[in-house]
Amino acid sequence: MADTFSSTQPRVTLFVVPDCPLCMRARDWLAGHNIRYQERDVAGDFGALRAMYRLTGQRLVPVLAIGDRALVRPTGEQLTEFLAPTPSTGAER
Repeated sequence: MADTFSSTQPRVTLFVVPDCPLCMRARDWLAGHNIRYQERDVAGDFGALRAMYRLTGQRLVPVLAIGDRALVRPTGEQLTEFLAPTPSTGAER
């Protein structure tokens, strides 16, 4: 999915490596829920690996991040909760 973002959707970053089945599952989940995201390949981009490590302190993928919050190897249920807007403001949590 393109890495353009609307003003109402938080900026979502997905850190991945090529040929990773868990990364593919995360991509499919995001696409199936019409979530736009920026994908960063930590195997081919040392800057992406460094950013992911600073954020999470580890090197497992996939990692889904919004700002300074991140989920490592999230399940669909965790993604739903993480990406849900807060009830009172409609903004990200």
